[in-house]
Amino acid sequence: MAEETSNAPGNSGNAGVPELTQGETTSVGENSQSLQEQPADAPAPQASASIWDNWFLYAVIIFWVWWLFGNKKRKAQKAQEKQDKMRRESLQKGDNIITIGRMHGKVVAFTDSTVTVRPDPSDEFSLTFDRQAIYRVLPRPGEETEKDAAAKAK
Repeated sequence: MAEETSNAPGNSGNAGVPELTQGETTSVGENSQSLQEQPADAPAPQASASIWDNWFLYAVIIFWVWWLFGNKKRKAQKAQEKQDKMRRESLQKGDNIITIGRMHGKVVAFTDSTVTVRPDPSDEFSLTFDRQAIYRVLPRPGEETEKDAAAKAK
């Protein structure tokens, strides 16, 4: 192997780099190749793929898992909201409610837009709320909730 360190006409400014002639191999261990094996216009070997090269596939998998596990929760939540809305619409005197301020009380009167609630049944003190302020209408005595029905079905 001929190694030249000067800027001779055959060496294109790469000081300390050996110049190979036809048929010689590099001494890089197992990766040694002959100049005959590599065409001059061959593309350079590419680096290994990054983990982010398949970002779309990862995004699809993450979305699918989110949808799979989150969908059950959303369905249960929608069913609860639907049941609460039905109870709000069928409000009666004597129903126990919880307001959005977490105040518990018993309905004593109502109109289309307001509800009068008595927090303590033994007092004559009562409060008036908008119907929208009702967070939940508690089940009436003897009324079965969906949770109870599901528990009995098991």
